[in-house]
Order: sequence, then structure tokens, then C-alpha cells
Amino acid sequence: MTPELTRREAIAGLGSAVAVGSGTGLASAAESPADAVVDLERDSEADYPRCLYKPDSDDEWNPVLPINIHAQDSSGGAALSTVEDSFSGFGNLEWTRVFPDATARAWDGEREELVPPDHSFRRPRLGDEWNHVHIWAVDEDRVAIHAHLDVVDLTSSHFHRGDRYGDAAAEAAAHLADEGWEMETPYSIEYGVEDDRLERWGDTGDVKLVY
Repeated sequence: MTPELTRREAIAGLGSAVAVGSGTGLASAAESPADAVVDLERDSEADYPRCLYKPDSDDEWNPVLPINIHAQDSSGGAALSTVEDSFSGFGNLEWTRVFPDATARAWDGEREELVPPDHSFRRPRLGDEWNHVHIWAVDEDRVAIHAHLDVVDLTSSHFHRGDRYGDAAAEAAAHLADEGWEMETPYSIEYGVEDDRLERWGDTGDVKLVY
């Protein structure tokens, strides 16, 4: 039986890896995706998971989306709980966990496996472009967040795809700022993916938040 991850064990990418570009060295979903990542020396500021992985139609895991928000709780509380509170409760009813979620993972270098997010929230609204965030604990003080807008795409398995990362990160950061988080800008994240993927991503909206 697979053991349930504790919050500390679900350190998504701590001391781990930067995803390399798509199309080469990707592992099957049935195996360890160790070939899909490379170790680099990093300081603690950059020691966050870099990319969100999803399986393709051949069950190969690809680094497909940027994890574009870094959040640090310097108040002495648990960062994951502080972020969760900022997206939940009666004061944040526009955000929900109700809708079915797509497969999303980040690389945990200590466990040498892909782990799901600790929390995921969507903000439904009329029409297209719902804001969607995935949240991973890095440690007690830090959290990594991926933000995208759900854009209608009838060719996708879930009839939408994640896009417009810069707009999504700006909206999520603005919401967290209203909840007491402070934004540090400008901020840049090194994703370690190939240039063609960065071009496809466009503006990733990298932002650092401190509570």
C-alpha cells in the first residue's frame, strides 16, 4: 500500500531538479521520471519546484507548465496553512475546490517521485478564463504556486487548457495581496526548460510573495 504523504514529505522539488525541455529523456508514467530532470547547484532562494508535470497520451510525464509564484511566510506560522486560508473560508467564496481536477504533479527530489499539489483552487466566473492555482508546500516557511487561466479548448481531454500564466499569476498575487501578503517585484524564476518552451509559455508572471 502506498504510504500517505505528510506535509513535510511532500516537498515538491526541494533540493531537486530543473526540468529539461520537452521531447527528450522523458520517463513513462509507470517509471521514475528521473531522466526528465537534472541536478543543478542552487541557493535556498531558488530551491523551489520549477515545473508542473502532466502525462501525455502515451503516459509519458512532461514538464508542461511553469510554477510561477513563490510565497514565504515569515510570521512564524505554517506557510501552507496561511496560503490555504487565503483561498478558503467565508471571506473567499469566489474560490472553490469543488470542480474535478486534471492530473498535476511536481518533482520531489527527496522521495524521487512526482507528487500531487497539497491544494488546488479555481475561481469560476461567467465565460472563459477561470483562474486556477495548484499549491505545494516546500517547507514550513515556503510554498510554491502554479497559476494559469482555464481557457476553453474542445480538443482537450477536459475541454479546456491552462494558458496566460502571466495574467493568472498577477490575479492570484493581487488576491493574496488583499489577504495581507506583500509582493516583491521585479522577480524572475529560472525554469531550466528549452527556449522553445519558454517562447510557447510567453509571459510567466513570476512573482514573490511574503507574509
